Amino acid sequence: MNEYPQGAHHEPQILRFPQPASPAPSDSSDMSPEEGAPGRSVLVFSPRPGARQLLADDVRKRGLQVCETDSPDALLFHLSRQEFSCCIIDDADTVSRIQEISSAIRSHSRAAQMICIVAEDSRWGRETVPAFECDVIERPYTASRFGAALLNALRRGELVQENEKLRRQLLNRNLMDLVGSTPAMQSLRESIRIAADDDRTVLVRGESGSGTTLIAEGLHRCSRRAARPFLRIDCSLHSVETLEHQLFGDGAEDGFPGYLNLGDGGSILLDNVDTVALPFQKRLANLLEQRAAAVFSGSSDGPNIRFIAATHVDLNRLAVEGRFRDDLLQHLSGITLQSPPLRVRTNDIPLLVEHFVSQISLKEGRPPRQITAEALRLLETHSWPGNVRELQNVIERCCTIDVTECISVDDLRPWLNQESVEGLETVGMTLAEMERKLIESTFARCNGNREKTAQILQIGLRTLSGKLREYGYPPRGGPGSNIRRPKVVASESSERRAA
Repeated sequence: MNEYPQGAHHEPQILRFPQPASPAPSDSSDMSPEEGAPGRSVLVFSPRPGARQLLADDVRKRGLQVCETDSPDALLFHLSRQEFSCCIIDDADTVSRIQEISSAIRSHSRAAQMICIVAEDSRWGRETVPAFECDVIERPYTASRFGAALLNALRRGELVQENEKLRRQLLNRNLMDLVGSTPAMQSLRESIRIAADDDRTVLVRGESGSGTTLIAEGLHRCSRRAARPFLRIDCSLHSVETLEHQLFGDGAEDGFPGYLNLGDGGSILLDNVDTVALPFQKRLANLLEQRAAAVFSGSSDGPNIRFIAATHVDLNRLAVEGRFRDDLLQHLSGITLQSPPLRVRTNDIPLLVEHFVSQISLKEGRPPRQITAEALRLLETHSWPGNVRELQNVIERCCTIDVTECISVDDLRPWLNQESVEGLETVGMTLAEMERKLIESTFARCNGNREKTAQILQIGLRTLSGKLREYGYPPRGGPGSNIRRPKVVASESSERRAA
């Protein structure tokens, strides 16, 4: 049997691998990530120059590219900068930072597999290997043993890369509603991917209309709980009593079981969690503490629910002001996802417009409309105080009011000024006054077209006509029917004279 005793090297039959697309560079220690063939580069570490050179030569003879290093710090640096298929560590039983190296590989989602070479009869392999995945080779070893270990490592690395590719494809499908390719959105999707693997409570922060609910839904779809229910509770709509009933039910055998039972194994979104009344915040904090303890211990004592909270305000400021409990904030802030406002990712506006137009055309069964370059530039320069939701509303109204093939600047401008429907000042107004202002504003932007106005407001045409008649507009079809005329109220004396 041919062996590789320490300090000696023989050349038995060599197990060769498929050649890389480009030849290996002569100075592999200076090989950059761009130069290495993807998935076919091997990192060789050994503090002994002779042994390192022998290992590197063996790897090169098998058609693979090599990067050599003799320092643990340099090893960690290369792992953080370049994608390797395999990492060979010589004298692994004397390297105190081996666990740190393994963690570095996994923390960067790298597919690199580890081969650790140890001394003969070393206890290192039996005692240390269970802590992480690697292949251990004891000296003296044969060329076939080394080649087989290297081949297995390459195959495992390819499987890891393929699994990661499929996982990301699935992630992209699960996050299709989070449209955008800017760095802010790419970072958000990556954060969702990481948070999906964790079962702790997640806090989603973002301005109104920026898509916090979509983020929560995407997080649920990407997690292992995707097949179980996703339930949403808008805390701003519930008092202490109704919120308690919504979560815990009424306790009766034939009554409402509560979301904690209905959503078993799934996720519950506590939307607008900042509006939870102080009396109920303590009970909610105790519930999340029970859940956190169960996650930490791996027990089933707490509810089998993944809690997600969403807010549009600064909870830290509320806590300082005494309007939000510190313990509840602590339980909510284990993992935080930030939804970027539209004004910091204006390069995503063309993709968002295309997405909304496609949705509308699919719903209405007609070809998608185009948008002029001038109209797109107008959208990109708008401040978007209402974020993505405001953009969606603008596109929907343009497509509903006008059925021409192209969306122009003139179609957009009525909905982008400060007096648009989103910007209506409603503070201090009664419900009837708010309704009237909304109807009249929409009617004016539709140039008096009642069908389009009713379609936008999603009310019946007769209902709209009755409201307009109540506001003093002439009957439909008559002269000036799109202009409001004030009602003339006769005085009591004139009524008596008429009688």
